[in-house]
Amino acid sequence: MKNIVIIGGGISGLTAALELVEQNYQVTIIERNNIVGGVARTYQDEKNKICPYEYSWRAYGKWYQNVYDIMKRIQFNSKETVFDKLVVLQGGNKTCNKKIKNYDNEINNLPYLDYLKLLPSGIKYYCSCDERNRNDYSKIGLREYIHNLKLSKDTEDTIGKIVGPYLGFDYHNASVYDLIYFYEMLSNNSADEFNFSITSLPTNYVWFEPWIKLLKSKGVIILLNTEVIQIDMKINTINNIIIHDKLSNTYNNIKADYYVNCTGPEILQKLLKPYKLYPNISGFYHNISKVAKNGNQIQLSIYYYIDKKIFLENKNTLAYLPNTPWLLMVLPTGHIWGDKYLSKYCIKNIKEVISVGICEPYVKGLLIKKPWSECTREEIQIEAWYQLINDTEFKNNVCTQNNTKLEDINIIQFKMWDSYVYKNGKITTYEPKWGNNINTIQYRPNPMTPIINLFIAGSYTNTTTGTYSMESAAESGKIVAKSLCKFDNKKENIFLYTKRKNSKTHIIRYIDSLIYNKFYYIIIVIIFVIISVYYKKIK
Repeated sequence: MKNIVIIGGGISGLTAALELVEQNYQVTIIERNNIVGGVARTYQDEKNKICPYEYSWRAYGKWYQNVYDIMKRIQFNSKETVFDKLVVLQGGNKTCNKKIKNYDNEINNLPYLDYLKLLPSGIKYYCSCDERNRNDYSKIGLREYIHNLKLSKDTEDTIGKIVGPYLGFDYHNASVYDLIYFYEMLSNNSADEFNFSITSLPTNYVWFEPWIKLLKSKGVIILLNTEVIQIDMKINTINNIIIHDKLSNTYNNIKADYYVNCTGPEILQKLLKPYKLYPNISGFYHNISKVAKNGNQIQLSIYYYIDKKIFLENKNTLAYLPNTPWLLMVLPTGHIWGDKYLSKYCIKNIKEVISVGICEPYVKGLLIKKPWSECTREEIQIEAWYQLINDTEFKNNVCTQNNTKLEDINIIQFKMWDSYVYKNGKITTYEPKWGNNINTIQYRPNPMTPIINLFIAGSYTNTTTGTYSMESAAESGKIVAKSLCKFDNKKENIFLYTKRKNSKTHIIRYIDSLIYNKFYYIIIVIIFVIISVYYKKIK
């Protein structure tokens, strides 16, 4: 049985581990944190009754087919799978006679004149091959594109302020290609059997802990609080890796047949730096460096623990507040988790948990007059809450316990992930997310690398999902497992859902691909030869 070491215990690493152990490989996961989950993980100190909080806010889309496949294979308990523990984010029904505006269909209601301005780009995209689209659109920023077309303010708010935060894009740095590609992917792959959902309990509790239990039952070894600090390589093959156990402060060598890197591009870049001048690695290293630099993005999630119950339309509803300077996304999650869970894991007077995503890092706040990326933790706590309770749309449509005024609600606790630190006047983190920014798509790597026994997975690698998301992470984990089995000449039975493209223009795109890749020269030569032969026969 061959050994595989997976570096990183996020969604891509856990997915690869599950698929590979089921193909009869011996798998070891190395995770630098004390819990798995990567940027989808949850912190929970049960002993000291500290309420759980997520590293980043998340929901599960209708195109998350690979994620749902994983969830259906993991038992939460004897009667339910993890998939059964999803809660649909509902809309359309009023609760307490109030209703938050739904922006989901705003993209389909743009001003007619703006549609005409966007139409040529849309036609060009759907009639061009991937290579041409990447070359033409990946270098153009979404904000620049909107301003150059002189689109209306309403359209800018829709595309930039609404679509951006919903997808986790940075409006100031996102590429036009990635946005159009996502729209095509979403249009052709949203499945009616799935819903826009969240988990009914904190992510680690409801998903990752049962997942780890399943992996361990299959023999997977999981090393937490352990960091890979060095790769030892000979020519173009990894000989071994050096790990640091942070709890015992010891260093060890680990040797395996194959290594799968499932960390972010910035960590992979650091590990490969000593070998960046190797002839067979330099180009690969250059691409990873470009992805790490150009795709670097910080998006913040914070949690308020308050003394009154609060909920939105139909209770299980997400509110997006595009009129707030920091473009807040708000999800009251305490009532979704339930009173029983809150009383078990939180101190007694906490009645609700408010999850807030902060999307806009460059615009000044209302009270503190600074962008959140330049604020301290205390300033972020004060400013985000101020924006929330003073937003007219939210204030007029939120439902509170006993009709309590928002300004009378007391904040019991505030949580923001410890890896975010205020340093030299800015918020920074050693765990940046990878974003679909300008000049990233053309550098995204494939699972197989120039290093013979190194494979890579992660949402920044090439996937058909394309967008930074849990789905692209899960897809990449499956892709790398299939690629490794193929490289090892091993038959596999791994289910992989690849996203379909628009089929109506498939022939046009295929012809354009031939033209773009200069195949038309060959076609012309063949036609010329056929005509010449035919002409000679006639003579």
